[in-house]
Amino acid sequence: SYDIIKWNDNDYIYVWDATGHWVAAWFVMMMVNSLISWFSKVTKSGSQILSMTNEILKPRVKSNILMSLLLIRWNELEKRLFMTWAWHEYLMLYKANQKKCFKIKSWWIALGMTKDISKVLKEQEIKFENWDIAVLYSDGITEAINQNHKDWNESMFWEDRLIKSIENSPEMIINWVHKKTARWVFNNITIELSKFMWYKYRQYDDITLVVAHYNNWEIIENDFAEIIPEEFISERNWN
Repeated sequence: SYDIIKWNDNDYIYVWDATGHWVAAWFVMMMVNSLISWFSKVTKSGSQILSMTNEILKPRVKSNILMSLLLIRWNELEKRLFMTWAWHEYLMLYKANQKKCFKIKSWWIALGMTKDISKVLKEQEIKFENWDIAVLYSDGITEAINQNHKDWNESMFWEDRLIKSIENSPEMIINWVHKKTARWVFNNITIELSKFMWYKYRQYDDITLVVAHYNNWEIIENDFAEIIPEEFISERNWN
């Protein structure tokens, strides 16, 4: 699941994954989304939001239900980015000045592990500068395999291919300077993933992807060309 919540000066973006499938996981998803939405109006700290969500949720779900979650909070007034990490996949952070992608993680505690996680969860600030890009995702991307069945001969996409997909994504010219945008990165990840899977679509796990960039002053009227470049052409029709 993912959601984007705006409240006052803060924008909350999060991706999370629950153990299990089908109806049970769907009900847990609804509970978590509702609790995070409400607590974001009570406190601004991502760690406090998740701690309070966990406190309400833990007694109401089975002991084998766990939820990994990555939440970022963007303060529009202060122009600052914060991250709260609860045993989820890495936060992929592309630094525009260095033209390099970094993977970031922090505290090893998931929602549902224990009733009180307030002393373990931490909200940490991430240096987020103009044209930097944040990528949030589920393990359905990094654990996607390169064939249509599992027989111990398959390979997984893994984080290294995801990082290359981010770093090698096309750039557009903005005010005579080459820049990556969130939409270019998003499209390149999806296409590189499909190429890796040989276009034989079989989904073994959920695939969730959220990409956001920081644009401090330039106005982008169209950050994705209507004519798709040849490097984006694949065996599928992309809309």
